[in-house]
Amino acid sequence: MFSKYLILLLLLSSFVFLGCKSDQSASDKAEVTTEKVSQVKSVEPQKVLEKPKAKLVKTIKATKSNSIAKVKMSEKLFNYCKKVIKDSRYKKLNSDKICQAMSKNEGCDSVKDRSIFHFEKKAKDSSQGQKILVISLIHGDEVPSGQVAYSWIQRLIDLNPRNTWRVIPMANPDGFFSRTRTNANKVDVNRNFPTADWEEKALNRWRTVKKKDPRKFPGKSANSQPETQCLVDHIAEFSPDFIISIHTPLGVLDFDGPKNINFPKFKPLPWISLGNYPGSLGRYMWAEQNVPVLTIELNNEMAVYNLEKFDKLQDISGTVAIQAIKKAKKKKVAK
Repeated sequence: MFSKYLILLLLLSSFVFLGCKSDQSASDKAEVTTEKVSQVKSVEPQKVLEKPKAKLVKTIKATKSNSIAKVKMSEKLFNYCKKVIKDSRYKKLNSDKICQAMSKNEGCDSVKDRSIFHFEKKAKDSSQGQKILVISLIHGDEVPSGQVAYSWIQRLIDLNPRNTWRVIPMANPDGFFSRTRTNANKVDVNRNFPTADWEEKALNRWRTVKKKDPRKFPGKSANSQPETQCLVDHIAEFSPDFIISIHTPLGVLDFDGPKNINFPKFKPLPWISLGNYPGSLGRYMWAEQNVPVLTIELNNEMAVYNLEKFDKLQDISGTVAIQAIKKAKKKKVAK
């Protein structure tokens, strides 16, 4: 009888011992996990954030390319397109002709659910031509930029171009109708692109350098605005070799791209390089993805009355694109 109690006592002791050992292991694991979290938090923010951003761009390109559905151009969308062109106040535009040629990607809508249209014209020789993306009215109060974009679309409809063109004439429709630089969420869409340094620098630069200028607010997080997301998707799907962004009113041709380009003369506007900023299209595409960006800054006084001159600028842009793309590709290979 005594031996039976002894065996039972030994078994109970073993169980208690093993239970304590198990609890201790769980405690050790919790401590190690806390230590790892602490180590991650202690890393400099730039090193933690840049890597995911680079991966994000690659993921977008891999998953979005050639997979975005087109929305059927209904009568409602057609009439809306005509209204937008009418509101641009340039009488030489044929709104019926332009709107019949327009397309819309699924999900490309503004904060207030206004459609963001685009036009595309294939190159006469797709094996030779480059892909050029044109974006205008990313700032809604820069009305002449839209007039130029619509004029280019009207011209491209009847051309057999050497390059493939995609034109987004009004990237910020809510801003256009309210005549504000920002979108309906009061965000500057051209400071909301998901650049690698956005988390570290965009808001800080807005607070310190721009003194919280409401016209330059980059948003609370990168790529947070539907208009930005639409443009990022266009870039991923179309995969442009060159981007033209049309603005006002500085009166210059601002180029983010390879050096030593032989720029054709365009008397109304001088060539210059103003640099790029956290969250801007120039930094997102040229500095990070090696795609040259030409920002056309129109002069308000001349833009509306001299659109014929900007037809020439469209041809010049195509020539610069070919030069810049060749040099950009060489730079990429050298890396």
